[in-house]
Amino acid sequence: MRRSLKGKLILSYLAVALLTVLVVSVLVRLMSGQSLMNLVMEQQTTLLEETAQTYYTTYGSLDGFFEYYIQSKPQPGFQPPNLPPQENINPLPEMRNLRGVNGLVDTQYRALIPMFGYQIGETVPTDMIRDAIPVKVDNQTIAWIIQDTQFQFKLSAEEQLFLQRTTLAIGLAAMAGVLVAVLMGFILAGGLLKPIHRLTRASQALAGGELQQQVPVTSRDELGQLTATFNQMSADLTAADQERKRMTADITHDLSTPLQIISGYIEMVEEGEVDLTAERIEIIKTEIEHLRRLVGDLTTLAQVETGGLDVQLQPIQPIGLLERIQHAYQPIAARQGVELQLDVPGTSPSILVDEGRMLQVMKNLVENALRYSPAGGKVTLRIQAGELVSIGVIDNGAGIEAEDLPYVFDRFYRADKTRGGNAGKMGLGLSICRALVMAQGGMISAESPGKNQGTTIIITFPPV
Repeated sequence: MRRSLKGKLILSYLAVALLTVLVVSVLVRLMSGQSLMNLVMEQQTTLLEETAQTYYTTYGSLDGFFEYYIQSKPQPGFQPPNLPPQENINPLPEMRNLRGVNGLVDTQYRALIPMFGYQIGETVPTDMIRDAIPVKVDNQTIAWIIQDTQFQFKLSAEEQLFLQRTTLAIGLAAMAGVLVAVLMGFILAGGLLKPIHRLTRASQALAGGELQQQVPVTSRDELGQLTATFNQMSADLTAADQERKRMTADITHDLSTPLQIISGYIEMVEEGEVDLTAERIEIIKTEIEHLRRLVGDLTTLAQVETGGLDVQLQPIQPIGLLERIQHAYQPIAARQGVELQLDVPGTSPSILVDEGRMLQVMKNLVENALRYSPAGGKVTLRIQAGELVSIGVIDNGAGIEAEDLPYVFDRFYRADKTRGGNAGKMGLGLSICRALVMAQGGMISAESPGKNQGTTIIITFPPV
């Protein structure tokens, strides 16, 4: 039968409680009996010691001690054998037994009370005295008490009753502990499973296609971390799904337009409506080139993601790289009425990059800057060297609004909202720049004060 997690948790709490109660009960029961027997032995030893000291102090000897000790109601006229009468001896307690004591011997190891196999006056072996308790008067040992360390004596009826009551109390405590464990199991399991049930329902909804799922985080423990991770995963999936839909729409739009133009001309030529002139062939070639660039950009991004992009790193001078870019785009900038200038130091550390890929990145960035710079504007190629070598492309053109700035490097972010680069409306230009820069071990970022206030793209590499 399939058990729920709540049932398993309650059973685990119950098992732990039962095991704990069992161990504690056994230990308490054993310790109680042992402690009680130790107490009896210590009390009997103390009583025997004090009685022997009193007897020796009174009579000056331990002769006749056994007859004196075992009297349940000693008579005031008790007289030890072979000793003069004494009048000031204190009466003894009524109870006299030898539980917990195996024997009492004098300093010559002669038995003063009957022992196992030894009568009064017989000498006992010295090995029996090894752990004996000395009885002293005025710091002088007068006898030895041999304790029953094997606990061969029996407890009295009152002591047995005490142990029974102790056992009953332990049993009641065990039952109370089990009941509390079950109750706490219900309470704790219920509180623990609430966030799990919420996560389960949200996961099922997520699996059913409802990607936008957010579960409240009610704790800071592992379950809270799991819930926060789930919420982040759901948000990422939602964003990825929206990007996928946007990508599909953009790809469809950007591919369908040149295809419609090309197919339209071909159909008109086939039907004899127009002639295939050089001008019309150039239009078709332009649209085909547009398709080729779109496919090439997508291929480059796929290669970066899969690690299949061929990157040949070598030290190059960034100043020379920017000079080549300036010479290549100076005529284009001049036709647009835009000033393209360099702002570089006299010398700069080399950087370890793929020269061809860096030219591709810089062309994308400069074309983007020129596209969004008005006539009379300025585009600056700048280098700053410190702990890192920083390459900047700075313009004073359209700028980027604050809400769009974090997304300018995202793939398929629409170019009509931000600076999408040279990949058309799909917004792949800056995405390709970021992918290529990161593939070479660099970082790229964008800064803009706002709309119509210009943009700065900064690329950083560690110096060689």
